[in-house]
Amino acid sequence: MDMSEHDVPLVVIADDHPLFREALQRVVAEVFAGYGFCEVPDCAQALSLAQTDSRVELIFLDLNMPGMDGFGGLVALRNIVPSVPIIIVSASEDAATIRESITCGASGFMPKSLSKDDMVAAVRHVLEGGIYTPHIAVAGGVSKPLNSGDQKLAEGIAQLTHQQRVVLQLLVGGKSNKQIAYELSIVESTVKAHVSAILRKLRVHSRTQAVIRASKILDTLRQLA
Repeated sequence: MDMSEHDVPLVVIADDHPLFREALQRVVAEVFAGYGFCEVPDCAQALSLAQTDSRVELIFLDLNMPGMDGFGGLVALRNIVPSVPIIIVSASEDAATIRESITCGASGFMPKSLSKDDMVAAVRHVLEGGIYTPHIAVAGGVSKPLNSGDQKLAEGIAQLTHQQRVVLQLLVGGKSNKQIAYELSIVESTVKAHVSAILRKLRVHSRTQAVIRASKILDTLRQLA
């Protein structure tokens, strides 16, 4: 584990492959002048660092390193540091994995096949508040990115906590606040608070608008799979 001085912001590189950690160090050096970095080889250490070090300002997360449990590690990290951008780095580039990563709260998905310059551009896009996704292969062999409208919807969904995403999915399924409270074993006032947060983050004024917008982005991402 390589640590910087204690008073500087920290970028976490969570990947079990030393060579790729070195590659990400070069990206960090170009984008984050004056930042420190910390390398961890498994999910448990990434979770521990996120819980104990308030300097963390960005996390690179390998989906396939030990302890990730599918997307469970991503969800756990997102719940611990809801405001810290998490960029998935993966050898996989299939649309289903990209879609699920964004749905689970990633701020971007960066294939390991990207060039250093493209990685730098991807990180800068995320730091500017965007959601980075590579061009995704769709039916007919055509490569197609999310359009700007869908990108903004994905950004809104990425800002939701895990519990808020669960509530949103139940809203899309037509559940009432009372039904959601029962299914999640929480009180109805908590559901209302989650719904209010969802409306604010999706920039809509009613639960109907939220359902329509969420259905649109989920359908779009599904079509890209």
